Amino acid sequence: MSFDPRVFSSTLVADTCSVWNMLSSNKLTQASIQARLHFCITPAVLYECIHKPRASITPQKQEMINRLVRARLAGRFPVQECSIEDLIVISKKAPGRLGAGELSCMATAYRIRSIAFMTDELLARKYAKTHLQLSTETTPRLYGYLHYHRHLGDSDHADVIREHESFESRPLSKYLNDAFQLAMKCRLMNQPSNAL
Repeated sequence: MSFDPRVFSSTLVADTCSVWNMLSSNKLTQASIQARLHFCITPAVLYECIHKPRASITPQKQEMINRLVRARLAGRFPVQECSIEDLIVISKKAPGRLGAGELSCMATAYRIRSIAFMTDELLARKYAKTHLQLSTETTPRLYGYLHYHRHLGDSDHADVIREHESFESRPLSKYLNDAFQLAMKCRLMNQPSNAL
């Protein structure tokens, strides 16, 4: 993993997987708020997260849904409409394995170039960067940024990983650990040296 933890987009449209990954840790969510980062979602992502019928639902998944509902009531994760025309343009060229939430987020970022597309899906990220030239971000990059700028303390790391793993069936632990190490390394390298 190689990125600059000093920089992160301030306004993003987040797909379903990145919404769940952010909400999987209360400390990560609160640090994002403290950092004044703004995340919006599309109607398709809102549907996938909250309204999509499920055969069964675990207590963990219900808690994630509850967290998103509470966050939206507090004014976070507002819905940004996606135009049908943009969605058609994006869908025609996109790999068939991308979902409606990912495509709608790409279409939104494609139209509103001042916002970044946030996803933790490799295929979506590669397509958005290479074919659409979109600014893209991930939850691990967010995590590194929050640590670099001390919105998260070093002692928060184990708690974030533990809570994230308790909610996610495919946790990002390796990537979060890598981002944490990179942020610490960059912070150490960027400290001014003290003259003796």
